[in-house]
Amino acid sequence: MSEGTTRAVFAAFLGNLAIAITKGVAAAMTGSGALLAETAHSIADSLNQILLYVGLRRSEQPATRRHPLGHGKEGYFWALVVALFLFFGGGVFSIYQAYDRLAHPHDVEQAVVGFVVLGLSMVFECFSLSVAVRELRQSAREAGVPVRPFLRQLQDPALRTVLYEDSAAITGLTIAGIGLALTVATGDHRYDAIASGVIGVVLIYVAYQLAWGARGLIVGQAPPERVRAALEATIASEPSIDKIIELVAVQIGTDQLLVIGRVSVKDQILAGEVERLMARLRERLRREHPEVTDSFIELAPG
Repeated sequence: MSEGTTRAVFAAFLGNLAIAITKGVAAAMTGSGALLAETAHSIADSLNQILLYVGLRRSEQPATRRHPLGHGKEGYFWALVVALFLFFGGGVFSIYQAYDRLAHPHDVEQAVVGFVVLGLSMVFECFSLSVAVRELRQSAREAGVPVRPFLRQLQDPALRTVLYEDSAAITGLTIAGIGLALTVATGDHRYDAIASGVIGVVLIYVAYQLAWGARGLIVGQAPPERVRAALEATIASEPSIDKIIELVAVQIGTDQLLVIGRVSVKDQILAGEVERLMARLRERLRREHPEVTDSFIELAPG
């Protein structure tokens, strides 16, 4: 399990738990629908960090007879569960709160408390996001890829989820603050209700993005092109290899690849040397590409 990812998950959990309690108290004191929506959002995020940690732990289990390729995709499954929980526990609830506030108006009281809580929550969320961004930059630097392209092809579901959730949290806090300010300035409770609805839409969008990303990884996704090119270069560097006919690499977990290839060898190579070549290739792939958990290379006519 990546130490940086674990650190980001724990930072997000502690921050969201503290924020959820604070927001809940403030929502009860002010009667703000936007604050109540943000409370549900933070509760969902806190529970999601627990689910992500479960996924991280389970994905590290070794291969068994029943699961010969290991449990790497457990992390992707739990990321999908997190997306569903965020959709219903955060997004749908927030939209329902918007409807309820519009249908049954509630006066917003002690707005100062709400602004203070929103400000403190913003500080906590920015800290949590900074931890995740630092880990993202570190991983991108190690891979030798700029941060933005690296984020688009990020295979770590836990780190990806923390980044998306913390970004959504900061957006939601901003929306809640605007809605509360407009309600106080105009005396119209509808601004607070609309803010709750907008927060719900943001959460549903983030849940969709997380679910779509998890879907691709669960189905079976190829690694970035730079990784595939590096694998081809390793195989082609063997003097006895004549041609790479086919190479398939599939992501079976965070930093876990299954490689399947078909190659042709030069005609003058003896059978005994071919056996040693196949064993040497498997060993080189494991040594030079630590993410390769297993590989199957077979001979085929050129």
